[in-house]
Amino acid sequence: MTAKLPLKFALSAALLCSSQLSYAACSISGYEFTPTGTKDSRGLDYQTGAAPADANSGSFDVVVYNIDGFPKCIGGNSNTDFKNLLTELDNSNFNIVLMQEMFSKTKHGYLRDESRLSVSSYPYRSKNWRGGTTSYGDGLIRLSDFPFNMNNRDDNDYTLASHEFEQFDSCHGDLTDSNPDCLTEKGFTVAIHEITENFSVHIYNTHMDAGRDDDDVKARRKQFEQLADFINNHSSHATVILGGDFNTKWSDYPHADEQLEIWQTFLATTGMTLACQDMITGSDKAISNCDGHFSSSTDQIGYINRQNNPYTLTLTEYGELSNFTELSDHEPIRARFSWVKN
Repeated sequence: MTAKLPLKFALSAALLCSSQLSYAACSISGYEFTPTGTKDSRGLDYQTGAAPADANSGSFDVVVYNIDGFPKCIGGNSNTDFKNLLTELDNSNFNIVLMQEMFSKTKHGYLRDESRLSVSSYPYRSKNWRGGTTSYGDGLIRLSDFPFNMNNRDDNDYTLASHEFEQFDSCHGDLTDSNPDCLTEKGFTVAIHEITENFSVHIYNTHMDAGRDDDDVKARRKQFEQLADFINNHSSHATVILGGDFNTKWSDYPHADEQLEIWQTFLATTGMTLACQDMITGSDKAISNCDGHFSSSTDQIGYINRQNNPYTLTLTEYGELSNFTELSDHEPIRARFSWVKN
């Protein structure tokens, strides 16, 4: 999370907005705090077998984009920039988009507007948890060409038959901190995307603790451990793609050495490869040798091929997209994969 203003202003604004004057002053009326939260962004009908059932090879892209989707009065992008962002996504027509920081009710409305984001570009769209009385929810949204069961969302169904969310057990930061992450229910989502009738990929989307002090690093370590345990327990047989905003840089950043070790442990525990490793020109593919542009980014994409899987996934392109400049405080990253039946 990289909101331009501390989230402590968010709760203060929400409490102040008890009058019409306060609503007008800070435009917080675009967000509603509710006792139970809501699964807001609607999905469309699940269609098994939408991709060719007899395909033996193909390719697709995955985009990770922290969209800076807080209400503008607490540091998010403007509604105009967000609408332009959706136009760029619609025109680009990526295969899978994993978004973070989708926290504004008004922006949810734009996301559901099929004249802004067409069904032909993204026929499958996830629901998400929008928070409780004093929280902003998970902020995780996915758009997809490929079917996944988005009409049903059960956060306790570990068969992954539905679009699954798991909140991190650890967080750090309250109203007294510059990054009060515990006011958002950060965690990860996973869904099984049907690439063809015979080939599916477990795709994870996550957003981790954002602070820079010792307690934030400890929280992120535990979040990585929780994510690794889930992948190893529930996706041990599957091809996996993971994307998100990890807030865990390992160069030119506070706690860089420790954060490098956290990444190394996670990759070794899960058998995952970071996309930046495939961009290394030398023979030593350790993430410490990833280009500084990648190692100093909070956003990453990784993947796992299983040796006993009848399909092989190969990364063919990876990098930052430039045509979204200044629509968010992040630039989207894009990985293109090819796949083939063995």
